Amino acid sequence: MELILPEQCYISGCVTTTEQLLDFASLGSYVEFDLFGWEVSNYQMSPDIDFLSDAQRIAFFQDLLAEGYEDKMVMSHDIHRKCQLMKYGGHGFSHILLNVIPKMLRKGITQNQIDKITIQNPRRWLTFEQSKSKL
Repeated sequence: MELILPEQCYISGCVTTTEQLLDFASLGSYVEFDLFGWEVSNYQMSPDIDFLSDAQRIAFFQDLLAEGYEDKMVMSHDIHRKCQLMKYGGHGFSHILLNVIPKMLRKGITQNQIDKITIQNPRRWLTFEQSKSKL
C-alpha cells in the first residue's frame, strides 16, 4: 500500500474556522481554496456547511500568511459547467485574475505572496517536490 504524505494533501471549503484551518496547516499539508467566484451560501454537498464567499477565502489566506504558511497555499476556481463561462453569464476562467487578485492586493497581500500562491506553490505541489525545509 502506498502512503500519501501530508504535504500532498489539500483542504478546501469544508473548513469554517481559523482554528480548523491552522490545525490542518500545521500538519504540513497544502491548503487549497477553490470555488472562487461562487458567491452563494448554500453548499449542496453538505447543507450544514455555509459556503464561503471570495472575501472569506481571502480572509483565511490572510490568516495563513500571518502564521507563516505562504509556501503551502494554493487556489483555484473549479469551473466545470457551461453556465460558469462568461459567454453564458458566469464568472469565467479569468475571475481570479480579474477580480480576486486585485482584491487580495487591496487587502494587503503582496504580489510576491500572490505569485507563490498562484505559480510557485502549484508548480511544486503538482510535481511533488518536497519543500527545502525537509531536505
